Amino acid sequence: MQVSQLWRYPVKSFGGEQLQSAAIESDGLRGDHMWAVIDAETGTVASAKKVRAWSRLLECRARLLDDADPSDPSVLEITLPDGRCTRGDDPRTPGLLSELTGRALTLEARPRTYDEAPLHLLTTAAVEALGTGDTAGVALRRFRPNLVVSTGDTGFVEDDWLGRRVEAGSVALVPTQRTARCVMVTLPHQEVPARRDMLRTVTDRNRVPNRAGGKPAPCIGIYADVASDGVLAVGDSLIVR
Repeated sequence: MQVSQLWRYPVKSFGGEQLQSAAIESDGLRGDHMWAVIDAETGTVASAKKVRAWSRLLECRARLLDDADPSDPSVLEITLPDGRCTRGDDPRTPGLLSELTGRALTLEARPRTYDEAPLHLLTTAAVEALGTGDTAGVALRRFRPNLVVSTGDTGFVEDDWLGRRVEAGSVALVPTQRTARCVMVTLPHQEVPARRDMLRTVTDRNRVPNRAGGKPAPCIGIYADVASDGVLAVGDSLIVR
C-alpha cells in the first residue's frame, strides 16, 4: 500500500488543495483546518452541514501560499465559485463571503478543531466498493480525505485498522474510529457534482458501528490520531502493524 494523494483544507467547509508532501504535526496536517468562517451574529463556526446557505462555502477553494505560518492571513488564498481570487488579509473578503451566502460572516484563524480527529484516511478500495459510477478522482474527493491510500485489496479494508499502528514516511498514526457520514457527501463542491443518493449508497454498502459499542452508521474512511509526527509524501509506502 502507498500514499497516493494528500489534501489540506485550510478553511473549514471550503474545498482544499492537493499536496505532494506535508508536515504531519501532533494536531494534524500543518495548516489544515486553520481558518474558520464565523457567523457574525452568533459567533458560531459556519459549517456546510448545519445551515443550507452555508453549503455555498463548499464551492469555494482555499490554499496556503506558504505554510511557515498558516495563521498569517496574507498567505491564505481563496478562490470563489465564479473564479475570483481574494486573500485572508483583503478587507473585502468577509463581504464577498457574506454576499455568497446571504449571511454576515467573518474569517478568523482559530485553534484547529476537527469533527472527530486530526486526520482522515480513505482507501481507494473502499471507494471502489461503493460502485457509484463516479470517476476515481470525483469519488475520492467527495469524502474530503487528508490521506488517500492506494491498495490492491478490495472492500472497506481500513475498517480493520482501528487501534493498530499505521506507518508511512516518518509518521505513525493510530486510527481511532470509522468515519460516519452525513448529508455533506451529497452536496456539490468544485468539480464534484451533487449526488442525492450518496448517503443511501454508503448506508447500503457499509452500515457499521463507527466505534466500539456504537450504533451502526453509514461509514467510509477512518479518523486517526498522530502517534509520531514527521513528513509524509505521495508515493510513501504505508504499513499497518
